Amino acid sequence: MILNRLFRKIRTSIFLHGLKEKGKYISLFFPLTIEGKSNVSIGSNTGIGSYVHIWGGGGVKIGSNVLIAAHCCITSLGHNYHSSKIREGSMISKSVSIEDDVWLGYNVTVLPGVTIGKGSVIGAGSVVCSDIPPYSIAVGNPAKVIKRRIM
Repeated sequence: MILNRLFRKIRTSIFLHGLKEKGKYISLFFPLTIEGKSNVSIGSNTGIGSYVHIWGGGGVKIGSNVLIAAHCCITSLGHNYHSSKIREGSMISKSVSIEDDVWLGYNVTVLPGVTIGKGSVIGAGSVVCSDIPPYSIAVGNPAKVIKRRIM
């Protein structure tokens, strides 16, 4: 048990090496993918579930006390569908910001240029393609605010 905990701590430390910024007590569940680590920041007391993909080339900032459930995708990169060449030279890069105390439910997708405000909850399976105000509950595809959290 102690050896298993030590192995997990070492594995997490090695995996997070190269991040732009990292807080303390980050909990990771493998497997997961972080591309463009030098553009990704993760705050303290944050948990990231298994099979999460973070595409950080355009910049991804994840705050403290954030919970990201399994199978989520956070991407700061996309393609310009107006371009005549989808594969070549059509990349769009917009930073993503997930503020403190946010919870992303299972299988949430966060698209480039989005800010999810402090204390918000995003329901399972939602696709976030526009900003979510602080202390909101948002669900759906595209994600829409359905309720405000009273804090």
